[in-house]
Amino acid sequence: MTTPREAYAARLKGLREEREAISRRLHLTALFRVLSFLGAGGALYLAAASHGAFAAVSLVLLALFGWLVGRNEDLKYQRRKRDELIRLNETETRVLDLDYEDLPEGTGYRDSGHAFSEDLDLFGPGSFFQYANRCGLLPGAERLAKWLTDNDTGSVRGKQEAIRELAPQVNWRQEYYAVARISDKGATVHSALDWLEGYGPFTRPTYRYAPYLFGLVSLGLLGAFLAGWVTPWAVGGVFLSGLVIAGYFAKRVGKLAADASRVQDVFEGYARLVAHVEDREFSSEMLCREQGKLRKDGEAVSVLLKRFSRHLSALDQRNNLLVALLGNGFLLWDLLKSRAVEAWITAHGSQVRHWFGGIAALDAWCSLGNFAFNHPDYTYPGLEVAAYVGDSGQPVSLGGNADRPFVVAASGLAHPLLPPGNRVANDFEIREGGFFVITGANMAGKSTFLRTLSLSLVMANCGLPVCATSFSYTPLPLISSMRTSDSLARSESYFFAELKRLQFLIAALEERPSFVVLDEILKGTNSTDKAKGSRLFLGRLVRMGATGVIATHDLSLCQVADTEPRVENWHFDAEIRQGELHFDYRLKPGVCHSMNASFLLRKMGIVEDPEGKQPS
Repeated sequence: MTTPREAYAARLKGLREEREAISRRLHLTALFRVLSFLGAGGALYLAAASHGAFAAVSLVLLALFGWLVGRNEDLKYQRRKRDELIRLNETETRVLDLDYEDLPEGTGYRDSGHAFSEDLDLFGPGSFFQYANRCGLLPGAERLAKWLTDNDTGSVRGKQEAIRELAPQVNWRQEYYAVARISDKGATVHSALDWLEGYGPFTRPTYRYAPYLFGLVSLGLLGAFLAGWVTPWAVGGVFLSGLVIAGYFAKRVGKLAADASRVQDVFEGYARLVAHVEDREFSSEMLCREQGKLRKDGEAVSVLLKRFSRHLSALDQRNNLLVALLGNGFLLWDLLKSRAVEAWITAHGSQVRHWFGGIAALDAWCSLGNFAFNHPDYTYPGLEVAAYVGDSGQPVSLGGNADRPFVVAASGLAHPLLPPGNRVANDFEIREGGFFVITGANMAGKSTFLRTLSLSLVMANCGLPVCATSFSYTPLPLISSMRTSDSLARSESYFFAELKRLQFLIAALEERPSFVVLDEILKGTNSTDKAKGSRLFLGRLVRMGATGVIATHDLSLCQVADTEPRVENWHFDAEIRQGELHFDYRLKPGVCHSMNASFLLRKMGIVEDPEGKQPS
């Protein structure tokens, strides 16, 4: 079986060869374009000099020149697409070695008030988003960020089917990415949608035929003039009339043309993307649903978008002096093209956001499929029983076995952002209503394990495979409290910020069942008050039937297990061997009694040992 690294190496080799071939064709096209233009000029000179037959040769060469111009633009587009594909495959090769610090960080999606995103480093430098995101469009990246944070536990199997289908389709996914990257205009997409939905036409339906009638009159008078039936004044009169009419609409047309020029590239690019999707047959329900958004009364949406792009481009030609004068003077060009643009907006403008939404979703699905392809050794989670039906919005019983079903049962669970050689995998099982109190020495792995478990639940809810040898779970929303910060702007102390976070957590649990992850709560108060408050809060969670884990240095919290059978004590420990601290990062049952703060303070020379010496 071909590995991802081998697949990317093979792709790079082929793409570089294709790019070289396209570059050679571009050079030849440029040469023939110059020759055809010079030949047309020479033939035209000979035709004017007395050899009339050369006029036909000149026309043929001019037609060839026009075709070569179009061919040159097409080849330039193909070469640019190969450039994007080469960059992508080079990026994927680096990311396989966890080298991804130059990729978009997604810092703008950070939300300190979110249920878990700040605790898990979902966004920002070194984040999971930076590692996994391969969206070619800004709206696609926004959709991916939303999926990672929306806590949606519905249709997990359907999500897995979509990702499984896209994962092996490397060529199609990468082609989608390349076209998207070329098409992406960032915030222009949002402004284009806002413009379409807020646009008010200034042309009336009756204007639809006026330019054609005016054009017929103009052509008729021109023909009559050439036949000698009318004077030049008649032709001049209709020409000036056209310019006067165009001048009457000039301000409104100018505003429309300025807006059109800003968004024309967006619609041209999206037309290519939609065509790429239309040519694909999907089998998974979710992918078919997004593809289904790209149909309009039996007509291909790519055709509609391409037509609109042509309308916008034609309107932009008013900046050409010949078009502005002759086109408006004889054909009412501005009015003709403005009416075409406005008629399209009236017919289809309200649906464009729906179409672009389907494209953004497929962009995000391609990123998830790419992640799955890059990790063939990861495991797609098995589903125990649906704990929360996202579509109905109503919490339901976890159900399952009378002996409390597993909420998570995992083996070989590790963090995907750690180098494979440095990962220490753990087995973990927790049943409905169970709560684990995890103690351990400093740096023994408590917080890393909490983030590993939490991120695996987020990935599982998105349909992604997780970094584990086996993983089955009951889909549950995630709520965490691992990082809390005070706020000078809101005059909030650290302790008050913690209390607000715990209040948020309780309110969320009252709304629907969730998996709770806590790390050293109530750090903002004294140790006695902290211990008492932590025990009271854990008792509240147990009485609510919450499932989750809490990491702490407070060993008194472990005493809750003596009276609450659903609370279990687990720990990470450390050993001092020959004056050095050693960690195995393994989760073990029971309470940890080996703490290391004083040892580390002495070892690092921060404090002296009891005998007044600093250990070497």
